[in-house]
Amino acid sequence: MIHDQINNWRLYFKAPIFENIFSELAQLNIYTPDGVYKNHSDYYFKVMSYETQSAPRIIESHIKEVDIQILFSGKEKIKLYDKNSVQIEKSYDEASDCQFYQETSSPTSDINLIPGFMAVFFPQDIHHPQFSVDGQINTLKKIVIKVNAKLFTS
Repeated sequence: MIHDQINNWRLYFKAPIFENIFSELAQLNIYTPDGVYKNHSDYYFKVMSYETQSAPRIIESHIKEVDIQILFSGKEKIKLYDKNSVQIEKSYDEASDCQFYQETSSPTSDINLIPGFMAVFFPQDIHHPQFSVDGQINTLKKIVIKVNAKLFTS
């Protein structure tokens, strides 16, 4: 898992394709309509708007894709778990590249995601998004860049 300023992306992503990814990201903004933008075989963009919650249910991980999560507006707490803190609720679905979990013990840590920062979740990172920060429910404008995990193995 990585949590850092978006401007520091070059510290973590060395493959030339990331120049393209972050260049395309710069073309998106708070006014970009919600939707899935698939123009490439190795990555795509999911733009979404939703309200944070006091008790969201989605605890997930992925196998084929790495999530680069970025907020255009709002703030969101994301909890992180190790595999011993959860049990599988819904087995891995290859079509959605998701496995869902139930919490069995406390998260190992959490982060507060705000505009200007990114959170990167690799296949081993079990994450629980959509939490409100400081009990304040707010509407987010979020982009998740879904990157083929194979780009991180070479």
